Amino acid sequence: MRFFFYGTLMDEAVRHAVLGARAPASVEAAHLGGWRCVARRGVSYPSLVKARGARVDGVLVRGLDARAARLLAIYEGDDGYRALELLVRPEGRQRGVPAQVFVPIASKPAHRARKWDFALWQRRDKPALLARIKAWMQERPRG
Repeated sequence: MRFFFYGTLMDEAVRHAVLGARAPASVEAAHLGGWRCVARRGVSYPSLVKARGARVDGVLVRGLDARAARLLAIYEGDDGYRALELLVRPEGRQRGVPAQVFVPIASKPAHRARKWDFALWQRRDKPALLARIKAWMQERPRG
């Protein structure tokens, strides 16, 4: 299964914390057209909003199994996201490939106009998220 990550899961340590041994060994730079990645009020992770002519940079992950997909759905679904199959274009390629992308279930007025800053998130919010994921994973079986 292919997934496109545009937020916290672009970070290798977060992917490993959520997926454990199922975390992919490598990822590929890619982008998603027709959407913007924006900051959300009150949380440190981003959200996608449709935006004609916009583009979201992220990473494409290939070869995840069904268990990994379930873990991702739990991780993302707790905050009101669902996976949609969208066309994602790997960098340097002319054609897109279908991939699962987590998008908000409903457009909420919680979106801000400003772009989400991955580097700022890594410096400011990543350690706290990793601690929460560790606690979350200890509550769930890893089978």
